Amino acid sequence: MDTRYLAKTAAMAALLCLAGMLARWASAALIPFSLLPLFIMLTGLILGPKYGSLAVTVYVFLGLLGLPVFASAPFGGIGYVLKPSFGYLLGDIAAAYVVGKLYNRKSFLSAILAVIAGIGALYIVGLSYFYFVMHFVLDKPTTVALIVSTGFLPFIFGDLAKGGIAAWVGNQVVKRSVKNPIG
Repeated sequence: MDTRYLAKTAAMAALLCLAGMLARWASAALIPFSLLPLFIMLTGLILGPKYGSLAVTVYVFLGLLGLPVFASAPFGGIGYVLKPSFGYLLGDIAAAYVVGKLYNRKSFLSAILAVIAGIGALYIVGLSYFYFVMHFVLDKPTTVALIVSTGFLPFIFGDLAKGGIAAWVGNQVVKRSVKNPIG
């Protein structure tokens, strides 16, 4: 692994930590509002599937170690895996990989389509985990309608808007980067 790639991966992981912490002051909901999806999509676009998903994995790992980088209380620690919203963090890893894998590094349209697929991956993993924890771990009566109305509808339009911004910014960064893009 090249030290340049390690440095860029670490820098993106640090940005993800900051993005996760910013949500603390914006929301107290079960699933907090966050700028994290914007940075997750940027990570996949700029770093590609391998290093993008590695950067997100480092972010999640740091939070599980106890660093207060997650968006809602307790903000970190291994107990976070029992929160219904933890699945979205796992979905972030999948999203960065999918975005990086699908983006052809040439066009804005490719970036948009990759981001839409990444958001789909994020929600598939996040909503599945949300349902599992609510139903089997917390033993709360849960329906698909409740999961969709709580964990999808309030966020999807904002996430698509953040994804559009990420697609534009990421595409501009990649177009202006050196001849050997990361990936």
